[in-house]
This record gives sequence, structure tokens and C-alpha cells, in this order.
Amino acid sequence: MRGVRIVEFESNDLELKGQKIDADVELWDCSGDEKYNKCWPALGDGTHGVILVASPERHTGDDLIPWEREFIERGDIPMNRVLLVLLDTDQTATNHSAISEFRVPSSLNGVHCVAASLPKDGDTLRLEFNSFLVAVISQVHDK
Repeated sequence: MRGVRIVEFESNDLELKGQKIDADVELWDCSGDEKYNKCWPALGDGTHGVILVASPERHTGDDLIPWEREFIERGDIPMNRVLLVLLDTDQTATNHSAISEFRVPSSLNGVHCVAASLPKDGDTLRLEFNSFLVAVISQVHDK
């Protein structure tokens, strides 16, 4: 599919209700470019969770609204299965002011938000991602 990068992997560092579990994960990255919006409905089909990634230096909270409408509202994804990552792309220093000034739209209240810089916070981001996976798997499994 043009405009989409699909990453498939097995995550075996997860624990659900005291049990170690393995999960087959597919991440569909639609690049954030609206020129690929024709393929968005296919991306949302069968989605169990959504990860929104924004760069606080380049984006505002309002930039998230089209993604919220397309993938969260249309897919009927509950807010506890949405992760917002504010990704600081500066390689030298974290831009704390850009992160603190970023305003999440009120329609996304309740979404878990993580601010991270890849060079510095890779381990923290991995733990947040694994926690998100466990939450999604738990809710889907309990349905």
C-alpha cells in the first residue's frame, strides 16, 4: 500500500495478569502526510489501538484533530487505547518549552501522553510502548 510503512514484530517482554505473554504486533505508519488520506480507511480497519506521534517543535494540538477523527472516532477506539507521543527530535537538547507549550485538544482528554527524546529516552519510550500494548491486548482479550 502506497504511503504506508508496516512494521511487524513479536513482543515477548510483556506480562498480563501475572503471566508472560507474546504478542504479534503490526504497526502501520501513515507518515502524517495527508496526501495519503485515500488509504486511511484501510488503515483503520481492524485497528485495536492508535499511537499518535507529534513533534512539539513543528505541530500544535490542533494538528492531531484530523487523525483523531479518522482513526479514533471512525474506528471507535476508546481513549484508553490511544497513546500520544510528543517526540522531541532535537539531537542535542530537549526542548522543554515546546513540550510544555503543546496543548492537547480537549477532545483527546484522557489520552495517555508521553514526552520523549529518542537519544535520551529510548528505554522510557519502550516501557511506555509495552505498557500500552498490554493495555490494548488486555481490553481486546476481555471483549
